[in-house]
Amino acid sequence: MIIVKLMGGLGNQMFQYAAGRSLACRLGVDLKLDLSCLGAHHEGDTPRPYELGCFKIAADKASEDDVAALLGRKTVYATLRAKLCGRLGLQWELSRLYREPHYHYDQNFECLSDNVYLAGYWHSERYFAPIADRIAQEFTCRHPLLGRNLEIASDIDNTESVTIHVRRGDYVADRRTGDYHGVCSLEYYRAAIAELAKHTERPHFFIFTDDHSWVKAHLLLDFPATYVDCNGQDKGYEDLRLMSHCKHHIIANSSFSWWGAWLNRNPAKIVVAPRKWFNGPNPDTKDLIPAGWIRL
Repeated sequence: MIIVKLMGGLGNQMFQYAAGRSLACRLGVDLKLDLSCLGAHHEGDTPRPYELGCFKIAADKASEDDVAALLGRKTVYATLRAKLCGRLGLQWELSRLYREPHYHYDQNFECLSDNVYLAGYWHSERYFAPIADRIAQEFTCRHPLLGRNLEIASDIDNTESVTIHVRRGDYVADRRTGDYHGVCSLEYYRAAIAELAKHTERPHFFIFTDDHSWVKAHLLLDFPATYVDCNGQDKGYEDLRLMSHCKHHIIANSSFSWWGAWLNRNPAKIVVAPRKWFNGPNPDTKDLIPAGWIRL
């Protein structure tokens, strides 16, 4: 059994699930999700609900005993397991926690064995590249497009569509979060728009943001644009699905729009990503952006 700790918003939960699913598939064992960190408020963190239920994923929720057994906590289940292993002459490590050691790809991930609790963000497609097609399939929505989302999807399919994702929200409202992540500059978006315009004859931009008033006032476009504002915070997956329908992408320093671009399986897509992903001293992000994406 593999247990993966879920934390953060939808994009982060998708990375965590994908890494856990990949490891579980390699070992031929079950995957379970520890949701204990979701919904709770921790100082400096934005409270997040569980958001993967909209997708066709295949994993159960880990029980308290499941988590306790792998983390070596004192429960009846963990104690009995340790005694049984002792009588059989088997070794059972007190804790099977494996914490992501750094931000770039961890080669030791490939050597992990069964009964591991994964704690980290796992922000690289290298963790799940062997099962990329399965991940893309599992991250499809359980229900069809309806209403305004269906109308926008039709417009996306019938234009030279380009997503622009502008992430502000807690990056701006929460000083600690903003100091760590930072926001992409207007210069980045202008350069990215110019780059896409060089490669597309009649681009139509579809704007996804959590701050429409700011974007409309500051990001001025010389091309047709549609502001996608029909989905609330509880339906981020709808925005993600619409992003994945677009032909090309300008993403923010956000795992959310990263997945919107990645789930577009068209090999001819153009994806522009920010070279600077974090504010201040940066972790090594060399494995974050897939080969072929453009960093500006």
